[in-house]
Amino acid sequence: MSSPGPGLGPTLRRAEFWLIGGLAASVAAMAIMAAILGSAPLLAQVARLTPAEVVGLLGLSLVNYGVRTLRWQVYSRRIGLRLPWRHCLLYYFAGFAMTITPGKVGEILRLWLMRRGYGVRYERSASLAVADRLSDIGAMLILCLIGLTAFTGYAWAAAVVTVVMAGLTIGLLHPGLLVRLVEWVYARIGRAPRLFARARTLLRHLKRLGSWRTYGGTLLLSLIGWFAEVLAFYWVLTLMGAAVSLPQAMFVFVFSMVAGALALLPGGLGGTEVGMVALLTAIGVSFETAVAATAVIRVTTLWFSVALGVAALPLALRSVNRTAVVKS
Repeated sequence: MSSPGPGLGPTLRRAEFWLIGGLAASVAAMAIMAAILGSAPLLAQVARLTPAEVVGLLGLSLVNYGVRTLRWQVYSRRIGLRLPWRHCLLYYFAGFAMTITPGKVGEILRLWLMRRGYGVRYERSASLAVADRLSDIGAMLILCLIGLTAFTGYAWAAAVVTVVMAGLTIGLLHPGLLVRLVEWVYARIGRAPRLFARARTLLRHLKRLGSWRTYGGTLLLSLIGWFAEVLAFYWVLTLMGAAVSLPQAMFVFVFSMVAGALALLPGGLGGTEVGMVALLTAIGVSFETAVAATAVIRVTTLWFSVALGVAALPLALRSVNRTAVVKS
């Protein structure tokens, strides 16, 4: 592997720690559930899947990754960055290697690669990471809202999701409001001027991503990408004989993912798996099927993305070391 460049070595070492620790946590969670259940029923459920079906599941995950990469490219063009498509793809996939850092903060590796390869300042590129995350959250909230239609008596939850979604939309479409909030806070604190200046710069760049046309288009891409993984989850459950509806599978998948993310766990490990199993059993899916389906979907989504990221990272590092740095 090429030298990662100044400042990244410790980050990569921490990423290796989280990669090993995350894998151990995921395996431990599945092992505990399998021990409670007994390995034979679990293996019998997993054995129902044919190689062609596994390839199909991985293909749906690739749809999600590809669509999200396209969204990143759209955002990049919107703020005036003209990165070649191959480098945009490579940098975005390399970021998946950091998925299992707490809160996925390690995915800002993409910004470092843009800085190293093309001289893009963090104050400018940070708006991409913020908009990227907000688009994911927005899509998941919409899917969660759709999934709630399969459950009665949860109007309050639908109201909460709607309010949060409205707040995110207003924040992205009207970042000027956030700029004024930052200035108001600084006027009362009067400290860390550089930090507040960078926050204002980030929000001003975010304003260029906040048009209805850009937001609507990227939100649609996010919905397509995450629905592909929801469809994969539903497919796994039906292949294993679970009698669930698509909205039920949608809610279980999205709610568990969001719960794991809110806990700031590396990749949602442990919390997401336990949440999925608990929700599936609550809607009548047998425990062995719930554990098996959860294990399969996490391997074909989370761990598949990490594997792709680990494969792409050395190529990305070599790429930025060869690329001539240009002014942003």
